Amino acid sequence: MEFFKKEYKKILVIALGSLIYSIGIIWFLNPAGLYSGGLSGIAQLTLNGMIKFAGVTMNLGLLLFIFNIPVIIFGFFKMTKKFIYYSIYSIVLQSLFIGLIPINILLENDLLSNALVGGILIGIGAGLNFRVGASSGGLDIVFQYVAFKKSITVGTLGIILNMLIVSIAGFAFGWTIAIYTVIRIILTSLVVDKVHTSYNYIKLEVITEKGEEIANLLVFRTKHGVTVSKGKGAYSHHEKDILHTIISSYEYNKFILLIREIDKDAFISVSTVKKVVGNFTKIFID
Repeated sequence: MEFFKKEYKKILVIALGSLIYSIGIIWFLNPAGLYSGGLSGIAQLTLNGMIKFAGVTMNLGLLLFIFNIPVIIFGFFKMTKKFIYYSIYSIVLQSLFIGLIPINILLENDLLSNALVGGILIGIGAGLNFRVGASSGGLDIVFQYVAFKKSITVGTLGIILNMLIVSIAGFAFGWTIAIYTVIRIILTSLVVDKVHTSYNYIKLEVITEKGEEIANLLVFRTKHGVTVSKGKGAYSHHEKDILHTIISSYEYNKFILLIREIDKDAFISVSTVKKVVGNFTKIFID
């Protein structure tokens, strides 16, 4: 029951994140001629180029879905299956939302306001998806993979790659649009890194009477090291095991579930870690 409740919450969060992300594009960025990041921005840029230079148009949601297909294939070989399944779910929702929700121009003739509101919404939507182990599709899947391997934040990767979109947009459609898109990109990246903290390290301290069982399970299932020390409860006077380990906050929920499998009464303390020096293995766990 606990598992299904957790998965149900993830599905709802992904749906909410995808909706917020899509609204940021179709109600704020696209009507103002501004660009989102990653494949969404590339799809916008492609569609605007088709309209301007070839007089051809098509549904933005459909074009976005087509562009996501090769990235999904990449994800199947490089990421965990659960992450990709969640991401496909998000991609389908975004394509439907962007393709079917009517355009509603709320901030007409105000590029700065559209850039700010659209940037914040996209950052919140993408961050929510990352937070529950999914992505907003597109290049976010690649960003997640590279960030996990190289300890670079997803937001930083977004800034680097999206500057290419800005440069093309500036040459093709004017530098005013490009400048406000830069503002949008920086704001989105900051919001993503605030909402999604997958690559910040955290320290877990677990006080339990089943320390050996929990330590063996964590080492076997996650490949992280666990240090075990002895203690004694001042109230119960029972001997206790105190487990210490460092994980990424992406792994936090999974670790808690693993610990609760063995000892539902274990006392768990969580603290943030600014930096880890030494042998630390980062992993995706299903």
